[in-house]
Amino acid sequence: MLTLRGMHIFPAPPALVWSHIFEPASLAQLIPGCQQLIQVSPDEYHGVIRVGIAAVSGTYRTQVKIKEQRYPEYCSFDGVVDGPTGAIKGSVTFTLRETDDHRTELSYEAQAMISGALGTLSGRLIESVARSLINQSFARFEQELQATSQPSH
Repeated sequence: MLTLRGMHIFPAPPALVWSHIFEPASLAQLIPGCQQLIQVSPDEYHGVIRVGIAAVSGTYRTQVKIKEQRYPEYCSFDGVVDGPTGAIKGSVTFTLRETDDHRTELSYEAQAMISGALGTLSGRLIESVARSLINQSFARFEQELQATSQPSH
């Protein structure tokens, strides 16, 4: 079982970050490697993820389901990624807290079970790659947040 915890500060209030978490295009930014995400029901999304790690490179299907929501401070998701070289089954929780300067501190905890060829990779490699992908995902999500919160002319 792989467990990752971390935190990121977003330059927007929690209500705005919250609304973007559940919008498919923005949620896709939070999922490492996500190429496409479609909402298929009020609490479920299906998509495609591209992984580019050596022998496990490929396209994977993903399903993400909202497990719990407490507006605007807490939400949790379950997810499955499966493809030609293995599967990942896991969950993630996000806790949002407004900072003194009206930004959002998002804390996360993710747990994953990895099987198939993906599961044969070194734990350190997987953790390192996962942290890098998470940081890239947060940067993309932040760009999406900023782009959609700018007034249009």
